[in-house]
Amino acid sequence: MVQTLKNHHILITGATRGTGLSMARLFAAKGAKLSLISRNIDDLEALKESLGAQVRVYAADVSDYAAIDKAIAYFKGKQGPVEILVNNAGIGQYKPFEDIREDELISTFRVTAEAVLMLTRKLLPDLKAAANGQVLNIASDLARRPLANMAVYTAAKHAMAGFSQSLTRELAKDGVRVMLLNPGIIDTGFGGRSAGDVPPPYGIAPDDLAEIAAFMLTRPGYLMMDEVTVHPMKQDF
Repeated sequence: MVQTLKNHHILITGATRGTGLSMARLFAAKGAKLSLISRNIDDLEALKESLGAQVRVYAADVSDYAAIDKAIAYFKGKQGPVEILVNNAGIGQYKPFEDIREDELISTFRVTAEAVLMLTRKLLPDLKAAANGQVLNIASDLARRPLANMAVYTAAKHAMAGFSQSLTRELAKDGVRVMLLNPGIIDTGFGGRSAGDVPPPYGIAPDDLAEIAAFMLTRPGYLMMDEVTVHPMKQDF
């Protein structure tokens, strides 16, 4: 039987822009209880107002682990244990490796890779106790192919992919699904672009990627889509 998102508690990071925003809107429309993390409280409050009663928000940098502890406590107090975690937050720079500043290198790894491990670890008791606990890590097709001038971001996404593959095997016995979604170019403001710069068929519409994420999360409980890679047909490889 296909699972439903209705009344399931889903935590999404990076929830106010791009793919995170599209997932929040779609999952709310499907009746999920949403806990949303992003850095901008005004954007979060506006999103909460538009999505309805089963939405809670908390402004935090995912690499600030003290703040994340407070966010988790707040969400669980309002919505109960987290059943599905979507690690979507990430940052990166498009520039030659020698031009990357040390602070950019550190922050990219902390937000895009380390925070994924930390947040997943903090929520493991909830996920293992859930009837169908799930982790969906939004990575990148750069975790599977090289691209010049994206060395640090690519390395961080490789770390996310390796973590997902290992944890998938570790938690299968506990009934927890850990899945990896690797999108190609998305039509968002990432990497200095603006939304609309790479529309379909040259870039993926965030709403379409959200539909794929929902599909992965609603497969029958005995199935697991370990890894899905999706890119626009006209992506320039």
